[in-house]
Order: sequence, then structure tokens, then C-alpha cells
Amino acid sequence: MRIGLIADAVDEPGGIGRYTRELLAGLARTGDVSLVVCSPNAGLSTVARLAGDRLDAHLPMPEDSVAGGLWVRHLSGRQLASQKVAVVHATKHLVPRTPLPTVLTVHDVLTITRRRENPILKRILLPRQYMRSMHGADLLVAVSGATRDRLLALEQTWASKTTVIPEGASRALFEASPIEIPNLGDFALAVGDVIPRKNLNVLIDVWPEVVERGGPHLLVIGALGPRGNDIGAALEDLEERHLATWIRGTDDGRLRWSYEHARVVLLPSFEEGFGLPLVEARAFGAAVIASTDRALVEVAGGDLNVIHISPSDRNAWRDAVIATSPRVHSAIVEPSPDLYSWDRHAATVVQAYRDLASIL
Repeated sequence: MRIGLIADAVDEPGGIGRYTRELLAGLARTGDVSLVVCSPNAGLSTVARLAGDRLDAHLPMPEDSVAGGLWVRHLSGRQLASQKVAVVHATKHLVPRTPLPTVLTVHDVLTITRRRENPILKRILLPRQYMRSMHGADLLVAVSGATRDRLLALEQTWASKTTVIPEGASRALFEASPIEIPNLGDFALAVGDVIPRKNLNVLIDVWPEVVERGGPHLLVIGALGPRGNDIGAALEDLEERHLATWIRGTDDGRLRWSYEHARVVLLPSFEEGFGLPLVEARAFGAAVIASTDRALVEVAGGDLNVIHISPSDRNAWRDAVIATSPRVHSAIVEPSPDLYSWDRHAATVVQAYRDLASIL
């Protein structure tokens, strides 16, 4: 089966970038599809490495996000039709306007519900086009039940074309060799962009008291995002006081080492689409303190090693971190088979392609 995959985020950091890479590699591993992949030319080497001999063709798209979005919506459909693909799968917000069967992965609806936190062009242009893409797609793949519920709150009639296919624990992390981050002893870890909805302020505000009362150093791994300047400045202040370390970008080796050695992984987010760091932390056997966000509760799956706290209760976060114990490191960690799997995700997506192609 020949699939057109729009992989505009394939070389981007963050959750959608990781999703795109893991999906691409997972589809290639199934052996059941051949791939025509759309991405900027800068991502071609990544596409070729992940898709291997399953890559039939690469269609270049503009590097600029606005031009890329216009290309996806108005030009990619004709090019993919000329490649005789059976189904088009878009991995980030926009699907082509095309008579071909289309699939759109819905990571979250934050672009619409929290649009004020986006850069100005994204805030003005993307929400309407995202809604139109969701209306036009033949199948919506929600990455969690929580995301499906938020999606259907926007438009209940989409229920019949929405399916939940959870993400997986990153194979790239398990294949990476751990690389130590120097000068870190006992630490707690927060992974994610420095943006308002990640709610790092709840940690920053209490961290001096956490350390004063014998708690760990704070390690934050994530890029500065839109409207994150004030949070970043407060985090830098903690760094100057030697209470925190902020790494603005890292590779899989250092991220793996961080998951393996953190005393506890912290996710105080107000809202998540899936909560990939929680799944990754569980896969590496780390204790987790997460907010009561619906997606985080869902992917925790009742794990007793995960504590849930209201994202607004600063004192509860402070006390929960202080109550944790330093990590006893195990030398080798293997992914648990009962956790979320990218191979399972890819196999389920392929079956969805087949079902969709058979009825359209």
C-alpha cells in the first residue's frame, strides 16, 4: 500500500517532531507500506534514514512555516495524486484539499483553545485552517482519549471519524547510548518547552524552599517557547543561585541519561495532548509527579509510581518533591512490554489506512 506522509516537522524538536520521526520509522518497520514523504529538503537525510527501503519518493516542501502550510493545503494534493498514493496522512495540523482519502493526527487542540499563547502569525492564521483541516479529513487520529474528548467538544459530529491511537515510548531513546550531563548530583527533571501551559512557575516558585529543606537540584530540558520569556527569566535566576540547570536543547543520549538518573520526573502542565515525557519516564523506571490533567492521568494508567497533584497547588508540589528519595540507578533499562509502543501505534495506523481505503 502506497502512503503519502506529510512530515513537515520531521527535523523539529518537541513532541510533534518526535511523533513524526517515530511514526515514519514505525511505518517502515511494518513492511506493509511504501512511502512518499513530504518534508523540507533539510529533513531529507532524516527521512531517508528512518524510512530506509520503504521510501519510494521524497517531495520537497517550503522551509518557511507559512509557505509550507499553503503548500500542504493547496499544492501537495496534486503532487501526491501524481505519485498514485492510496492514502495521505498529515502529522501536523493541516491536510491537503484533495479527493484522496486523508488522515490527520490530532495531537491536541491547543492551537484553538489556547491560541493567545501562540506567536502572532500562528494565532491569526492557523486556528481557522486547522478547523477546516479537521472538517475535511476523512479520519482523525487522536493520540489520547483526553484529546478525543477535547476534539469532540469543538465538533461532536466528528465522533464517527475519530479514533484513538496512543503514542509510544520512544525507540530512539532506548537505542541511544546514555551520555552523562556533568556536574549534576541529585536532581529532579522537567522535560518540555518553557511555555505557560507547561506551568513551570509552580516549580520555580517553590524550588528555593525545596533545596533549603534537603530536596534535589532542578534540571529543565526544553526550548524557550512563545510567551515564555518571563518563565525563562525566573528559571535563569534559579540558575544564577545554583538551584537549577536549564538545558535548552539536548540529544537522545543526554535525555536518556536524565530519565535514568533523575530522582523524580515532574510534569505540572495545565494541559497535554498525550504526555510523552510521562510515558518515557515510566519506561525508564523513574518516579513521576504529574498534574491532574486528563491526558496525564490517562497515560499514567493507575501506575502507583505516579503521583497526581493539582497544577495550582504550589505547597503540595513542594511537599511531594521533598518527600521523594534519591534515585537508586539501575545500569540497564529495557522498555516494558506493557507500556505504549510505537510498533503498536504504526500497526494500528496501517490497519486504519486499509479500512479507510476500502470504504472510500
